[in-house]
Amino acid sequence: MNPSIILKCEQIIRDLANDIAARINDKPFVSEITKKLKFENANDWSVLCSLMDVLSDTELAKENFLKFGIGGPTKIQDYGEQYLRLYGITNAIYLQKSAVLSFIELIKLPNKTKEKNRINSCKLIEFRNIVGAHTVDFLDDGVINPHQFQRALIDNGSISVSDSNNTFKEYNLKELFEEFNNIIEDILIRSTEKFIKTVLKQNGGEKKKKLIDKIEALKTIQEGGIVIWPDNEEELFIAKIKK
Repeated sequence: MNPSIILKCEQIIRDLANDIAARINDKPFVSEITKKLKFENANDWSVLCSLMDVLSDTELAKENFLKFGIGGPTKIQDYGEQYLRLYGITNAIYLQKSAVLSFIELIKLPNKTKEKNRINSCKLIEFRNIVGAHTVDFLDDGVINPHQFQRALIDNGSISVSDSNNTFKEYNLKELFEEFNNIIEDILIRSTEKFIKTVLKQNGGEKKKKLIDKIEALKTIQEGGIVIWPDNEEELFIAKIKK
């Protein structure tokens, strides 16, 4: 499986951060990396390192879930495994959301409140809150509204839940993941581009050009185009074919 747009963004962020960090030799590292990455607080470097790991780890979890579903690769009917995978993927969704929001804060993406609302309004986040976090104490317009999800109705495509008023909701996981990924990809591409242009605002040279070329390639993929992206990126060649 080719790396996703989210994984590619994480690799670009990590590449730039590692390149800057590798050049710091004779000065206090934390203060110097904070300055070079245009961060405000000394703790921001630790935040960046943490969120990069979370982005990559949670994306691997999502890819596995989308490939094998709730049942897992063995396809054995085991409710215990289904619960583990269901609670695991809902936690991964929340962690990835948190990592993206932290990155937005670090790089000061314009209209960040609007972008946060876009993520938080995703149906997948609502699904996570009901099934993976607040099943018993879910707040519905400020009123506690306990939910149940229907074990017998779990399958790889959809999950049904009911609330205290016996109102049923059905969540199509494929559709929910598609909506969530589209929003996360869009925000992360623009955030990564801003990070590059902020850090390499002056004297970016060939390094900046290569990174921006990768961002443009990701935009092409996002728009439905085809990009040839070799594993060996020392001499990157990207062929773009737009539909």
